[in-house]
Amino acid sequence: MTAAKRPHRVLVACLLVAALVIGLISLFAVWVNRQTLNPENGTEVSSELLANEEIRETVGAFMVDELFSAVDVRAQLESRLPAETKVFAAPATAALRRLAEDRAPELLARPRIQSAWETANLAARKGIVRFLESDNGDAVVLNLNGLVTSLASDLGLNVTIPPDVGQFDLVKAKEIETARTATSAVKGLALWGFILTFALFALAVYLAVGWRRIALRRVGWCMIALGVLVILVRRVIGNRLIDDLVPTESVQPAAHQAWLITTEMLYDIAVALTAYGVLVVAAAWLAGPTKAAVATRRAVAPEMRYRPGMVYAAVGFVYLLVLLWGPTHATRTSWGIITFALLLVLGIEVLRRKVADEFPNAVEGETGERIRKRIAAIRHVPSSGNGDAQVAREAPAAPEPKPG
Repeated sequence: MTAAKRPHRVLVACLLVAALVIGLISLFAVWVNRQTLNPENGTEVSSELLANEEIRETVGAFMVDELFSAVDVRAQLESRLPAETKVFAAPATAALRRLAEDRAPELLARPRIQSAWETANLAARKGIVRFLESDNGDAVVLNLNGLVTSLASDLGLNVTIPPDVGQFDLVKAKEIETARTATSAVKGLALWGFILTFALFALAVYLAVGWRRIALRRVGWCMIALGVLVILVRRVIGNRLIDDLVPTESVQPAAHQAWLITTEMLYDIAVALTAYGVLVVAAAWLAGPTKAAVATRRAVAPEMRYRPGMVYAAVGFVYLLVLLWGPTHATRTSWGIITFALLLVLGIEVLRRKVADEFPNAVEGETGERIRKRIAAIRHVPSSGNGDAQVAREAPAAPEPKPG
């Protein structure tokens, strides 16, 4: 069918463009919903953050600044030194600060401190959720007081750290209304935006009467484009965002690393969507008129006709291996497992009916016989004088598929 004769061609194109735009926005909403509004998801991310050397150095510098701002270290040293050596308190304080700057990142690499870091992050994430879902107007902070206290002990400073030291404001009380509005929008987009995107894809395929295979292939390419766009936006927008929000150049490398780590889930979603798009394009190709696609359908026709149970068992085994691998979030959730299983059954049934119509004279075992003949021909092909192999002729090919 020529492009001019495809019904609803412009409407289908508009639906696909709308799905792309809505899908791009909803993917970011899905990431925010999983990453921020589900506290347990952030535990692994917080561990990865502290495992990064640049982030440890930045957090360590924050701890040192908090410690030396809250405690008069010079006075502490002067109280311990004899009267005649009190003059060395100032250089000793500077030396102790340099020592603290070196020791803080090492301290943050210890398992006990990393556990305390994870606990502080989990408490902060839960506080954000309570902040957004209740009428509590208190600010949400990341409390690193325990880490500052551990640093003081590691330096041999026997001091009491005030409880407000080491606290970093994540959400201020005056921002509660804005935050709640944004949260409601994110939750709505994460659910309904995702549903609307795939509803538009389905509607586009439904309206493409007479060229649905082509429309399905375009849907697959749109899914691939969505995944690639998200990866590009994550990189480009992230770099611009960090440069604008973090003016201090010394902190920017750590901020960039933190962005990449916290958006790793977004990257995984984009890669998964790209992989699904590749599968959709492959399915559309398999149903197409190319010689390779027809040959593939002809090869599976006997098994589809005479051993459908074996086909389902083989596909089910491969699907089970994929589930055990669990490469994407959907393959690790009950709704995703059920959805993919239903799509697999639907796809196999559509393919089985198509090859039954195309190759009604398929004979059981003919594919294996054809392969054996081809292998035998390759083994016994004589060599010509110029070194080129003379291709052996196969037995007469199976009848051509019926049109349509």
